[in-house]
Amino acid sequence: MFIIDELLLAPLKMFTEIVEKIRDMAENELYGEDKIKNELLKLQLMLETGEITEEEYNEAEGILMKRLEEGTKRKEGEK
Repeated sequence: MFIIDELLLAPLKMFTEIVEKIRDMAENELYGEDKIKNELLKLQLMLETGEITEEEYNEAEGILMKRLEEGTKRKEGEK
């Protein structure tokens, strides 16, 4: 009986683990501190080279800072 349960539940457990891993990767892509800091550096470089205006920079920086703040809140919530 236990063997049948294990055979039936194994795919469900694997699927759950895969979904959790994908969720973690997506959250890291969106809220990862290192990722956001790199985007801020790129943004600064774009401003300095004239690729974007100061207005565009300020708008994009605001969005990134909100993401960074949200990522910090999420990280603190895990503790």
